[in-house]
Amino acid sequence: MKRNIPLTREQQELVENSLSLVYWVILESIHVNETVYGFEYEDLYQEGCIWLCHAAATYDPARSKFSTYARKIVRNGLLSYCRQMCFKQRRFTYLAVGTHGELLADGEPVPQPDDFHVQVNMIETLDLLAYAEKKYHGVTKLGIEALALKLKGMSVSDIARLYDVPPPHVGAWISRAAQKLKKDTPFLSGLL
Repeated sequence: MKRNIPLTREQQELVENSLSLVYWVILESIHVNETVYGFEYEDLYQEGCIWLCHAAATYDPARSKFSTYARKIVRNGLLSYCRQMCFKQRRFTYLAVGTHGELLADGEPVPQPDDFHVQVNMIETLDLLAYAEKKYHGVTKLGIEALALKLKGMSVSDIARLYDVPPPHVGAWISRAAQKLKKDTPFLSGLL
Protein backbone atom coordinates (compact mmCIF):
# COMPACT_ATOMS: atom_id res chain seq x y z
CA MET A 1 0.00 0.00 0.00
CA LYS A 2 1.19 3.48 -0.79
CA ARG A 3 2.00 5.29 2.49
CA ASN A 4 1.80 8.88 1.24
CA ILE A 5 -1.96 9.27 0.85
CA PRO A 6 -3.09 12.75 -0.30
CA LEU A 7 -6.51 13.55 1.13
CA THR A 8 -8.99 16.26 0.26
CA ARG A 9 -10.41 18.43 3.06
CA GLU A 10 -13.61 16.30 3.13
CA GLN A 11 -11.57 13.09 3.38
CA GLN A 12 -9.49 14.59 6.18
CA GLU A 13 -12.70 15.38 8.07
CA LEU A 14 -13.89 11.79 7.59
CA VAL A 15 -10.64 10.57 9.14
CA GLU A 16 -10.72 13.06 12.01
CA ASN A 17 -14.32 12.17 12.85
CA SER A 18 -13.62 8.43 12.71
CA LEU A 19 -10.42 8.03 14.74
CA SER A 20 -12.28 6.17 17.48
CA LEU A 21 -13.08 3.51 14.88
CA VAL A 22 -9.40 2.48 14.90
CA TYR A 23 -9.53 2.05 18.69
CA TRP A 24 -12.61 -0.19 18.44
CA VAL A 25 -11.19 -2.31 15.62
CA ILE A 26 -8.02 -2.94 17.67
CA LEU A 27 -10.09 -3.74 20.77
CA GLU A 28 -12.41 -6.16 18.93
CA SER A 29 -10.10 -7.79 16.36
CA ILE A 30 -6.42 -7.55 17.33
CA HIS A 31 -4.44 -8.92 20.25
CA VAL A 32 -2.24 -6.13 21.65
CA ASN A 33 1.01 -7.51 23.07
CA GLU A 34 3.28 -4.86 24.60
CA THR A 35 6.17 -7.37 24.82
CA VAL A 36 6.35 -8.09 21.08
CA TYR A 37 7.83 -5.59 18.65
CA GLY A 38 5.15 -4.14 16.38
CA PHE A 39 2.22 -5.36 18.51
CA GLU A 40 2.25 -2.51 21.03
CA TYR A 41 -0.97 -0.49 21.08
CA GLU A 42 0.73 2.65 19.69
CA ASP A 43 2.13 0.73 16.69
CA LEU A 44 -1.21 -0.88 15.96
CA TYR A 45 -3.06 2.42 16.34
CA GLN A 46 -0.66 4.20 14.00
CA GLU A 47 -1.01 1.46 11.39
CA GLY A 48 -4.79 1.55 11.81
CA CYS A 49 -4.80 5.31 11.20
CA ILE A 50 -2.88 4.78 7.98
CA TRP A 51 -5.54 2.32 6.85
CA LEU A 52 -8.27 4.75 7.93
CA CYS A 53 -6.70 7.35 5.63
CA HIS A 54 -6.66 4.76 2.85
CA ALA A 55 -10.36 4.09 3.50
CA ALA A 56 -11.15 7.81 3.29
CA ALA A 57 -9.18 8.13 0.04
CA THR A 58 -11.03 5.23 -1.61
CA TYR A 59 -14.51 5.71 -0.11
CA ASP A 60 -17.55 5.87 -2.42
CA PRO A 61 -20.61 7.24 -0.55
CA ALA A 62 -22.96 5.62 -3.06
CA ARG A 63 -21.93 2.13 -1.96
CA SER A 64 -22.08 2.18 1.88
CA LYS A 65 -21.76 4.20 5.07
CA PHE A 66 -18.21 5.36 5.73
CA SER A 67 -18.03 3.73 9.15
CA THR A 68 -18.98 0.32 7.72
CA TYR A 69 -16.51 0.61 4.86
CA ALA A 70 -13.69 2.02 7.01
CA ARG A 71 -14.12 -0.62 9.72
CA LYS A 72 -13.59 -3.37 7.12
CA ILE A 73 -10.58 -1.61 5.52
CA VAL A 74 -8.92 -0.89 8.88
CA ARG A 75 -9.54 -4.43 10.17
CA ASN A 76 -8.19 -6.10 7.02
CA GLY A 77 -5.22 -3.72 6.92
CA LEU A 78 -4.35 -4.43 10.56
CA LEU A 79 -4.65 -8.18 10.02
CA SER A 80 -2.27 -7.93 7.05
CA TYR A 81 0.12 -5.85 9.15
CA CYS A 82 0.02 -8.44 11.95
CA ARG A 83 0.76 -11.25 9.48
CA GLN A 84 3.74 -9.29 8.13
CA MET A 85 5.03 -8.66 11.65
CA CYS A 86 4.69 -12.36 12.57
CA PHE A 87 6.61 -13.29 9.42
CA LYS A 88 9.38 -10.82 10.35
CA GLN A 89 9.46 -12.15 13.93
CA ARG A 90 10.29 -15.63 12.64
CA ARG A 91 13.41 -14.21 10.99
CA PHE A 92 14.72 -12.42 14.11
CA THR A 93 17.65 -13.76 16.03
CA TYR A 94 17.44 -12.89 19.69
CA LEU A 95 20.80 -11.93 21.16
CA ALA A 96 21.58 -12.17 24.86
CA VAL A 97 24.58 -12.20 27.16
CA GLY A 98 25.16 -15.43 29.05
CA THR A 99 26.03 -15.79 32.73
CA HIS A 100 29.77 -15.73 31.94
CA GLY A 101 29.58 -12.76 29.55
CA GLU A 102 29.43 -14.85 26.36
CA LEU A 103 27.23 -13.78 23.45
CA LEU A 104 24.19 -16.01 22.87
CA ALA A 105 22.02 -16.13 19.75
CA ASP A 106 18.64 -17.77 20.38
CA GLY A 107 20.15 -19.26 23.55
CA GLU A 108 23.18 -20.84 21.85
CA PRO A 109 26.77 -19.55 22.16
CA VAL A 110 27.99 -17.58 19.15
CA PRO A 111 31.38 -18.79 17.88
CA GLN A 112 33.90 -15.97 17.96
CA PRO A 113 36.52 -15.69 15.22
CA ASP A 114 40.08 -15.96 16.42
CA ASP A 115 42.47 -13.02 15.96
CA PHE A 116 44.65 -14.85 13.44
CA HIS A 117 41.79 -15.38 10.96
CA VAL A 118 40.59 -11.80 11.45
CA GLN A 119 44.07 -10.50 10.61
CA VAL A 120 44.40 -12.76 7.56
CA ASN A 121 41.00 -11.61 6.28
CA MET A 122 42.00 -7.98 6.83
CA ILE A 123 45.24 -8.41 4.85
CA GLU A 124 43.42 -10.19 2.01
CA THR A 125 40.74 -7.48 1.85
CA LEU A 126 43.34 -4.69 1.85
CA ASP A 127 45.20 -6.45 -0.98
CA LEU A 128 41.96 -6.75 -2.98
CA LEU A 129 41.23 -3.05 -2.45
CA ALA A 130 44.78 -2.10 -3.52
CA TYR A 131 44.38 -4.18 -6.68
CA ALA A 132 40.94 -2.69 -7.43
CA GLU A 133 42.21 0.86 -6.79
CA LYS A 134 44.57 0.56 -9.78
CA LYS A 135 41.58 0.11 -12.13
CA TYR A 136 39.71 3.21 -11.02
CA HIS A 137 40.25 6.95 -10.92
CA GLY A 138 38.55 10.06 -9.53
CA VAL A 139 35.91 9.72 -6.85
CA THR A 140 35.85 5.92 -7.03
CA LYS A 141 39.60 5.74 -6.40
CA LEU A 142 39.26 8.13 -3.45
CA GLY A 143 36.44 5.96 -2.09
CA ILE A 144 38.56 2.80 -2.32
CA GLU A 145 41.40 4.59 -0.52
CA ALA A 146 38.93 5.70 2.16
CA LEU A 147 37.61 2.14 2.52
CA ALA A 148 41.14 0.86 3.07
CA LEU A 149 41.78 3.55 5.68
CA LYS A 150 38.52 2.66 7.44
CA LEU A 151 39.57 -0.99 7.54
CA LYS A 152 42.81 0.13 9.17
CA GLY A 153 40.79 1.80 11.92
CA MET A 154 40.40 5.40 10.84
CA SER A 155 37.05 7.14 11.21
CA VAL A 156 35.39 9.10 8.41
CA SER A 157 36.24 12.31 10.28
CA ASP A 158 39.92 11.29 10.46
CA ILE A 159 39.96 10.53 6.73
CA ALA A 160 38.25 13.86 5.98
CA ARG A 161 40.94 15.71 7.97
CA LEU A 162 43.64 13.77 6.11
CA TYR A 163 42.24 14.85 2.72
CA ASP A 164 41.17 18.29 4.03
CA VAL A 165 37.54 17.84 2.96
CA PRO A 166 34.21 17.76 4.85
CA PRO A 167 33.22 14.29 6.19
CA PRO A 168 30.17 14.02 3.87
CA HIS A 169 32.58 14.07 0.92
CA VAL A 170 34.29 10.97 2.27
CA GLY A 171 30.93 9.26 2.73
CA ALA A 172 30.04 10.07 -0.89
CA TRP A 173 33.39 8.70 -2.09
CA ILE A 174 32.83 5.45 -0.19
CA SER A 175 29.30 5.17 -1.54
CA ARG A 176 30.51 5.63 -5.13
CA ALA A 177 33.29 3.07 -4.61
CA ALA A 178 30.85 0.58 -3.12
CA GLN A 179 28.53 0.97 -6.13
CA LYS A 180 31.40 0.27 -8.53
CA LEU A 181 32.86 -2.60 -6.50
CA LYS A 182 29.47 -4.34 -6.27
CA LYS A 183 29.58 -4.63 -10.07
CA ASP A 184 33.28 -5.58 -10.27
CA THR A 185 33.22 -9.35 -10.83
CA PRO A 186 36.98 -9.96 -10.30
CA PHE A 187 36.87 -8.01 -7.04
CA LEU A 188 33.78 -9.88 -5.83
CA SER A 189 35.23 -13.28 -6.73
CA GLY A 190 38.32 -12.39 -4.67
CA LEU A 191 36.12 -11.85 -1.60
CA LEU A 192 34.82 -15.42 -1.71
